[in-house]
This record gives sequence, C-alpha cells and structure tokens, in this order.
Amino acid sequence: MWHGIAIWLGLTNPSGHAYSFWSGVGADIGEVTIIGGMIAIYRKHNCHVRGCWRVGKLAVDGTPYIVCHRHHPEHEGSRQATAEAIRQAHADAHAGA
Repeated sequence: MWHGIAIWLGLTNPSGHAYSFWSGVGADIGEVTIIGGMIAIYRKHNCHVRGCWRVGKLAVDGTPYIVCHRHHPEHEGSRQATAEAIRQAHADAHAGA
C-alpha cells in the first residue's frame, strides 16, 4: 500500500529528481492556484448587491459601494428595486451636500 502511495506522490524517483511528483499530483498545485485566483478576482469585482452575479464597475457617490449598471441609483430603466440600502446611502450622501 505504501509503495502505491509513494509512486502516486512521486517519492520513488523512477525517472529523475521529483519528475513523478511534478507530472502527477504536483501538477494539481497550478490548477488549484488558477481556480483560486479566478474566484478571488470574481469576488473582488462583483456587484455589492447581495445575490447579484454581475461585475460591478460603477461607484455610488458618497459610499464605498461598487455596483453594476442595473443596481446603480442613477441608471434609468432599472427593473429591480433590490438595492434599497445602496439607494438610501446615495440619497443620504447627496442630502448632506
């Protein structure tokens, strides 16, 4: 059993120094890194409205929120009213000015 695990991990060195590791289970390190990076980029640039999957590009004045075109308070033709907290923060920021 341990011999099979050592071969799978690349510890037996049949073809050279650590060749089996980097061509076997070690290759998964790069794949996990790429997937993790994609998730991090998506979460960083996602709309701040809960449940919205769109990329947020528009800053809401006076707030730390970054939202998509559909949830921006000044966007005409918005069909959803799910971002009341952002709209209220926008209204409060302009009321104090």
